[in-house]
Amino acid sequence: MEEKLCIYAVIPARNEEERIERTLLALKEQTFNLTGIIVVNDGSTDRTAKIAARYSEVIDLPPHEESYIGRPELALVLNEGLKRIPDYCDYVLVLGADHVLPRNYIKTIIERMIKEDVRIASGYIKGEPYHPEMPRGSGRIYDFRLLKSIGFFPVNWGWESYVIFKFMQMGYKVRCYRDIEAGEIRPTGMSKRKLFYYGKAMRALGYDFKYAVGRAVINGSWSMIKGYLSKDIKVYEDINDFVREWQRENFWRRVRAILKAGGRR
Repeated sequence: MEEKLCIYAVIPARNEEERIERTLLALKEQTFNLTGIIVVNDGSTDRTAKIAARYSEVIDLPPHEESYIGRPELALVLNEGLKRIPDYCDYVLVLGADHVLPRNYIKTIIERMIKEDVRIASGYIKGEPYHPEMPRGSGRIYDFRLLKSIGFFPVNWGWESYVIFKFMQMGYKVRCYRDIEAGEIRPTGMSKRKLFYYGKAMRALGYDFKYAVGRAVINGSWSMIKGYLSKDIKVYEDINDFVREWQRENFWRRVRAILKAGGRR
């Protein structure tokens, strides 16, 4: 891989003094040297910003009471960091403040992206849900110029998934590589509030109602349906039809795979 590639990392952080140092040290120890690391300090009231300043550039945002996890406001936080990256940058890694990457993660992912002409990619954390076209949130590496061309992340529900679907709609490949270890991250629970937000995101992205009901049944969550049926949601009109067609294709692909597996027994 060309060592001249420009690669930045952007990390949103809120009250992460106990974890962020391990995350930043792991970035400093990568086998490919990052051009820059930007930590967006999202109104922390602890020592997050002070610790991060030892290893990275820090952008300080005003304090606020409610967490933005799962909400559109988190897109604003990340966009503040992305706006600081120079136009000539090639790739950007978006990482959680509690995510410790293996030493060869960046090099391995970008080598694969270049070889396969992929524009968004991530590795895989064992035990998490997996889909080859759904790179996980923390640990995603984006083609920076392409991400900038669509205005970075939209400030709306489902903003992370929007970028994936938008790139696919534009004809670009996205991948989650199951054979590339994505390291360690703090386990996240699915509270009623998170499931409610997830329902809102599905509606914004244009997910079919039957698909939303299926996901709610799998998660045993009425909150997800309540989120989906919320009235205050702006649907992404530019990708709505694409998302539904993608869902249909994936449904029938799974059906064919099940039938094929049954036929071999």
